[in-house]
Amino acid sequence: MNRPINMLLSGDIVGFLLNVLVLLPALLIAVSFHEFSHAWMANRMGDPTAKNLGRVTLDPTKHFTIWGVVMFLFIGFGWGRPVPTNPRNYDNYRKGNILVALSGVTMNMILAIIFMIILSLLTISGVFDFILPYSILAIPSFSNIMHNILFYIAFLNLILCFFNLIPVPPLDGHHLVKGIIARRMPSFYPTYMRYGFIALMLLFFMVPGVSSFLIAICYTIMRGIAYIFGAPF
Repeated sequence: MNRPINMLLSGDIVGFLLNVLVLLPALLIAVSFHEFSHAWMANRMGDPTAKNLGRVTLDPTKHFTIWGVVMFLFIGFGWGRPVPTNPRNYDNYRKGNILVALSGVTMNMILAIIFMIILSLLTISGVFDFILPYSILAIPSFSNIMHNILFYIAFLNLILCFFNLIPVPPLDGHHLVKGIIARRMPSFYPTYMRYGFIALMLLFFMVPGVSSFLIAICYTIMRGIAYIFGAPF
């Protein structure tokens, strides 16, 4: 799918609106469930910080900044509102830190599998012809739009899952390794915490093939689920 901004700049207003219509539900579901899971797990582990701020909810307005949504819809990279936690409140610091970090990506994986199963079942039942999204610009029918929405909900949840597992701050994966880095490379730790995400963004946007590799992983999983149900990908 083309980035909506490309269509907008070329004057294709209808294409822009259709792409936003397809991408927005996927974004709201993936990020809302991701952040809700962090808040819920943190509360379970003994830290009520997020709960007290009203973050144990699936209400998207609690988990987004307007600029995060706008940037995603226009350039394909956005963000949600991070869930505040205080690990010192955890009943078990190490266990709590790991479970809270993994809760968001686990929820994204579960959602991706659920929506891929739904999409596969609809495909083998004849509602859709195959798993990959249709060109809603060519035939903007209700069926095509719903097919693409289901596809991108599954796809974006997988992207969010694997992207957040990358071990650099502020992504969830860094909670799994920061203790090891702090102990074994104390002189490098401040640089890692301060500049890790900048280095990651440079890697994704300037090194060819990095984004494609992440997408390929997601497509492989989606293709595998479709294969289990006998749905053409």
